[in-house]
Order: sequence, then structure tokens, then C-alpha cells
Amino acid sequence: MTLKSPLTRMITAVTPLLLVSALSLIAPTAAAEPTMSPAQLAAARPVLSQVWGACGASTPEDKLVATYSKGTLRCGNAAWGYRHIQIRHQGEWAGLAAIEGKNWRDIADMAIAKSMNSPDVHRPMGNGKYCYSGQIYLVDKIRGTIAKTVQPTVIVRQRDNTIITAYPGGACRV
Repeated sequence: MTLKSPLTRMITAVTPLLLVSALSLIAPTAAAEPTMSPAQLAAARPVLSQVWGACGASTPEDKLVATYSKGTLRCGNAAWGYRHIQIRHQGEWAGLAAIEGKNWRDIADMAIAKSMNSPDVHRPMGNGKYCYSGQIYLVDKIRGTIAKTVQPTVIVRQRDNTIITAYPGGACRV
């Protein structure tokens, strides 16, 4: 028979109470008004982002970073791919990521995946490029409300389905 220390017994006894208390802070009460429609709740469900491959200073441009349903993200350079997104759009993604307390790459990954898996808008852009855009909702986890709705843009090179860029907003405008 294993004897538990007084500290272990106290933690075991208190943990369920703390869990119930914590859940009461975040769980809606019966009288609470819903803050999101069913469609918004479905769209706001957590999406597991994939881990992006690393792109160091000497990493080749063609190294695969992430794979999506209609394209691939490669390290690239200042004009296309991960490095372009990092140089030109990281700040924009970081601002959105702060809403959900995530890393900029997690939000960018979620937006790229949504835009390519089930785009609200998609069309050729000319010059061998194709555009995808799918609306995403960013949720304030503390309040349980949608803090921002974004229509990100993903531009893909048609000949090899390589992602050229991805940025918040735009919705495949000409």
C-alpha cells in the first residue's frame, strides 16, 4: 500500500474544486445570450495548425515549409514563399495572432488552409497566378466573442501551385 503525503492528499482534494471554479468562469450560464451564430461557432472551432518547416539563411528556396490542399509553401525569397510572407506580412499576421494569443505563423497557417480548402472567392489573377480567399473569424477567448472577421488572400503560381504570398484582407480583388 502506497501512503500519500499530506500535500498530495490536499492537491487531490482541491483540484476538482478548482476545475469546477475555472469552468464556471468560462462556461456560459443558462441565462446568457449567445454571442455567436451557429455558423460563426462552427467557423470559429479550433483548427490545428501544422508545424512549418524552418527556413534558415542558407536554406534553399525550394525547401518545403507546408502543404495545403491546393498548393505548397516553400522557403522562397523576398519575392515569393515563406520568406516573402515573413518580410512583407509578418506584422499584419502578428497583429491578428495577438487577438487569439497565438504565433503569427499559426494564424497565417489557419488562414491559408481555410482559403485553399473551402474558398469563399477564387479566381485567376492573370500572369499565371490564381487567388484563393476564405473568411476566418478570430475569437476573443476571454469574452467568447468574435473579435475580428478577416478575408485573407492567398496567391498561388499556377504552373506548380507554389504559394507566392498570403496576407490578411484583399479577398482576391483585382
